[in-house]
Amino acid sequence: MFRRSLISIVRQGATATNANSTGSSIRNLYSPSVLGLDGYENYREKIQTQHMHNVDNFKRKMREFVAGSTTNMVFTEDLKNIIHLADNTDEDKKLLVDMIDKYNSQAQELRFGNYIFGPVIMRALYSMKDPALAFKLFKDEKYIGFFDQLTTYQILGDLLYKNGLYAEVRELFDLIKIRQVQGGRYPKHSITLTFAACYQENTKESFRYAMDLWKELNAVGHIPMRKATALAAGLALKQNQADIALEIVGSKGNYVTIRQLKILALTSLERLDDLIPVFRSVLEVGGPLEKRQTFCREVIQKVQDAITSTKSEVPQDLKRMLEYLEANGHISDTTLDELLCQEIVSIGQKKDSTSNLAESYRTRGGSNQFKQFTPTRQQKSRFARPGLTDMN
Repeated sequence: MFRRSLISIVRQGATATNANSTGSSIRNLYSPSVLGLDGYENYREKIQTQHMHNVDNFKRKMREFVAGSTTNMVFTEDLKNIIHLADNTDEDKKLLVDMIDKYNSQAQELRFGNYIFGPVIMRALYSMKDPALAFKLFKDEKYIGFFDQLTTYQILGDLLYKNGLYAEVRELFDLIKIRQVQGGRYPKHSITLTFAACYQENTKESFRYAMDLWKELNAVGHIPMRKATALAAGLALKQNQADIALEIVGSKGNYVTIRQLKILALTSLERLDDLIPVFRSVLEVGGPLEKRQTFCREVIQKVQDAITSTKSEVPQDLKRMLEYLEANGHISDTTLDELLCQEIVSIGQKKDSTSNLAESYRTRGGSNQFKQFTPTRQQKSRFARPGLTDMN
């Protein structure tokens, strides 16, 4: 009975989030800037301004091109312009698909540009809120190679996730493994999205898929990002598998989500003595420059409930630690589900490097004005939300 009530805090948090995030309002896992969506919108405005008095004529001309002689060529610049001029209408989306089809079918030797269309097309469809068309294009075998870029995978995966198409995220990852772009079967961001989708879906099927994936990653020596690890453990807790959750986070460090999940798992397994080292690892961190470490109030409440309900002797150290946490501002009202599903706003690039996710747009399909910002150590300490570097 107690174990069930404990796991409910994770499940209730997810339910509340989903209740407030139905339909198109479901939040994405990666921020628009990370995915290059901001850059796409800016460049779209630029192209529309350039074609201000000629948009309709240009679209009409392109429709005639794709419907006419097979000798008519769709040039790189034509397709680039349509991607940025197309409106969210059935007519314009049909034109976009027809142009992609014709461009892709043209002999490779007739293409002289090196523009990579996959990511930009996915950004356009993301902007149009059309995950069905985006996934349909990706799965079409005649386009194999056209959409095979890690950035494309990431944008499409986030689009599916945002629209609650969690089973499709899993299907996408299965295709990614088969295609092995850039020689890799396990792109780290796609793995994180897949675990996030499984966590949100929270079914026996998604749990089985996630655990099979976890075993597969361990077998090949792949170390998932911390975000993915936390989501996998969170899903295990929602599925009442505290032992599996503890095994997943067992030696993953003292990060905010990891330690909360570890506390929940240990409490569920009625191992209250083992909570003391977890709390002590936070209380022993001090100094004016150290960030205050916190625990979710709901997590602490479950520990307190366990102390009250247990028939075993409770260590006095544990009680004193809980009192100290409350008295010294170490308790946060942020829910565990909010922490696990927190939007990733930075990919933590090294100095003078560009964003892997936004690179194809910034260097091939957009403006060079989007310069990479590398914060100093002092600046990083002011950021409340974690970036991908903080989640490795």
